[in-house]
Amino acid sequence: MNNRKNLMLAVSIIASVFSFAADAAMIDLTGQGGNGGGFGNSLNFNQNGISLTVSAYGETGAEHPPGSLYYLFETAEVYSWNSGLGICNRHEGSAAGGCSTNEHEVDTVNRDDLLVFEFDQSVNFESITVDPFNGSGSDPNDRDIIYWVGQVSQPLHLTNETFATLSSITGIEDEIYSPVSSSYSPFTHSLTGTGNILLLSGNYYDLGCKNKNTSSGSECEAYKITNITVSAAPPPIPVPAAFWLFASGVSTLFWRQRKVAV
Repeated sequence: MNNRKNLMLAVSIIASVFSFAADAAMIDLTGQGGNGGGFGNSLNFNQNGISLTVSAYGETGAEHPPGSLYYLFETAEVYSWNSGLGICNRHEGSAAGGCSTNEHEVDTVNRDDLLVFEFDQSVNFESITVDPFNGSGSDPNDRDIIYWVGQVSQPLHLTNETFATLSSITGIEDEIYSPVSSSYSPFTHSLTGTGNILLLSGNYYDLGCKNKNTSSGSECEAYKITNITVSAAPPPIPVPAAFWLFASGVSTLFWRQRKVAV
């Protein structure tokens, strides 16, 4: 009888784990202001029991190492306009000061920007929407993203890092590049991966944008982030306990059936 109970318990555990399907949470990132503003600030969002903190970095313009074409990061200002999340890096100035020639976006013009999404739990990354928000009469902006996901135990501090070193941070996976054509319209990129950290930038490989030289006809990334969709990651599978309970129950039932048959 006990073995039959063990079998049923094991089946119940396994079924509950594999049937876990959390509802996706689309987190609206528009119209929240700056939470006090200033370089090094952060913004907080909550949806469906999932809490998110967003901060920002921009490149310093100082190559590290010299001649590498990679630049150290410094803290920037993240702001949530009605059109979405944008960044004012120190080269562009603060949001209160106008953020330099409408560059209050996640952009790759001159010094590239980086957004940091930190969740209070492990999540499955589903999608993120970028919005160039400019209309006809101006050049359509590029809408590419490069992103990294990971699972870290401590808040990230990236002031000693560059784009080249992000994937070497413990817990951060290799970057993923998601390109799309230039347009005036929003675009929703599909995301992949599980973790509590998402890092996001534009195509930082485009040196023409870094030098603000687009005579070749290429466009630079310049967009706001309007929303991100995630779902709570399933709990770890208790494999050892479930396996041994299941194995014990099955072997006992098999032995009893064989005994009866004999």
